[in-house]
Amino acid sequence: MKNSIYIYGIIKTSEPQHFGEIGIGDNAASQVLTVGFHDIAAVISYTHPVVYDSLGKEKVIKDLATHQLVIEKVMERFTILPVKFGTMVETENEVIEFLENGFSLLSKNLHQMEGKIELDVVACWELPKVLAAISRQNDQVQEKQQEIAKKGEQDRIEDKIMLGQLIEQALKTEKARYQQVMLQMLKQETVDICLHDLANDEMIFNAAFLLEKNKEESFNQTVQALDQRLENALYFRVVGPLPPYSFSTILFERIDPGRIEEAKKMLGLTGEITDKALHDAYYQLAKVYHPDKKSGAASTEFQRIHNAYKVLKNFLENGLVFTEVYQWKEDTHEQ
Repeated sequence: MKNSIYIYGIIKTSEPQHFGEIGIGDNAASQVLTVGFHDIAAVISYTHPVVYDSLGKEKVIKDLATHQLVIEKVMERFTILPVKFGTMVETENEVIEFLENGFSLLSKNLHQMEGKIELDVVACWELPKVLAAISRQNDQVQEKQQEIAKKGEQDRIEDKIMLGQLIEQALKTEKARYQQVMLQMLKQETVDICLHDLANDEMIFNAAFLLEKNKEESFNQTVQALDQRLENALYFRVVGPLPPYSFSTILFERIDPGRIEEAKKMLGLTGEITDKALHDAYYQLAKVYHPDKKSGAASTEFQRIHNAYKVLKNFLENGLVFTEVYQWKEDTHEQ
């Protein structure tokens, strides 16, 4: 079976590098090395083609752990921009063209991330304890509880709904207070912050922090001080050091050339396209089909027009043309 090249991340080096037989393989770990362009290089290993969407959970988890292990090993010697898990290409030439096409921005990001690490902080509370404290300390909740206690069962339904709303608002207020305190203290040690979604009701804080590597110990001390300030009301978990997953993860995408032609047709473009021609075509169609002016089918048509515009815009800015079209982009948090 033909080999593929698995890409783990991008580093700054002008010399070939080897990291040992620790990479993703079929039956045994494969050699992890670099393919370079000027003074940047992709960290890669050779393996058979894999479509992770069609694999079993056990294989995906195993390879994800290997992916992370490789990145951690590379981090011991280099700053690395991680590439999205599961990224594969067929030839070294595709890797080199990828590096060449993104050279300027990749170099800039590597410079920005030099000497920096990501630490992820998760904070949880024990919801039953919090609810009990609200019942004891919140005057509005106490008053409503007393009203309910004095009424018959049939008369309590509406009041119980109102009590639930009061408790929900009290939880939101308390959560916001904790979050503000945590952000104020932790941001002093960091270069940037990326807030993540909360997984459940017990989790009240989930964020990634980008900081200078030499400030890791100081950051952990701040977390400990924060825990004491909040009187051990929360459970903190700090994960890292990590590469800048939340701040600069590279997506390497394969685009069918037919998709480019389809997008051009959608916008009424032919032949070679320019940024101005793309902008003008999109602007004219957007004036007709924008949802603010139309509804229903027209709104759906606008979404198709907008998607076509994004495909061509990315292609103009980052496109490479060979058997298939590849583009790269940076997956970052909102500024």
